[in-house]
Amino acid sequence: MKKTNDNTTNKNKYEISLEHSRINFITDLIAPAGNPENATVPTYISILCTKGHGELTLNGLALSINKNDMLVCAPGDIVENKGISDDFESCGFALSKQFYDDLTHIPLGLLNTRVYISEHPVMTISEHAAHLFIQYYELIRSKLSAPAPTKHHQLVTDLLLEAFMYEFHDALEITTNARPVHFTSGDNLFKQFLELILQSHPKPRSVVWYADQLNVTPKYLSCVTKQCSGETASTIINRYVLEDVKRNLKRPEKSIKEIVCELDFPSISFFGKYVKKHLGVAPKYYRQNLGVEI
Repeated sequence: MKKTNDNTTNKNKYEISLEHSRINFITDLIAPAGNPENATVPTYISILCTKGHGELTLNGLALSINKNDMLVCAPGDIVENKGISDDFESCGFALSKQFYDDLTHIPLGLLNTRVYISEHPVMTISEHAAHLFIQYYELIRSKLSAPAPTKHHQLVTDLLLEAFMYEFHDALEITTNARPVHFTSGDNLFKQFLELILQSHPKPRSVVWYADQLNVTPKYLSCVTKQCSGETASTIINRYVLEDVKRNLKRPEKSIKEIVCELDFPSISFFGKYVKKHLGVAPKYYRQNLGVEI
């Protein structure tokens, strides 16, 4: 949260103005967070205070932030800086809504984590959790600011972010002693469904398979999933399958045939139609576009 005058000309780095503040983006998905001052937050921001003291308001609510306090803001939040100490320092991440949604679809054990965070925008975390946050921050930042990305650059970055989500969630759960509240049998079934998808490799694409494993009917599983998430069971299954597809397509040493076999698609033709239906382009062109972006 230190103000920055970075004039780096890295082609992947750009700034967007937020009235009286700046956020320096290294890519369009993740960035070191800047200093929100009388600003409307455009994306999801998580900031850890590493030194000093700060006073601010979030949507009119007065808050203090000290060492090992983590501030979490959502798009549309109004942040007003009421003053920081001369020795104030912080670091953090800014995630686009799309990327935040992708990451938070990962089942992490507590279904009410996002609710808890929304009710506790400033949380004091343990020294261990703070150390973990800083370690990943420095590592991910170094990867994103590398002058000459390697062919696996995007894949490594994505996996680091996913690992960070898992590890930090576990540390946060211990720190806050947050516990699921008023879980229904449907909530528990939905959690088991998500965990089953995550643990399965290759991931079956049929709702029937998951229903059989959970000893419920496909209709009941679909109904519970819709109630808990607002999405159909097949939509959630496809999201996870596509994550595996995209992760493999980012690995240039793997042939399409190898990916088809590993992910248990019936044929290269079926795989091609599946990818085009859900990603908008054939696997070959998805890889070509990815190469340009990287």
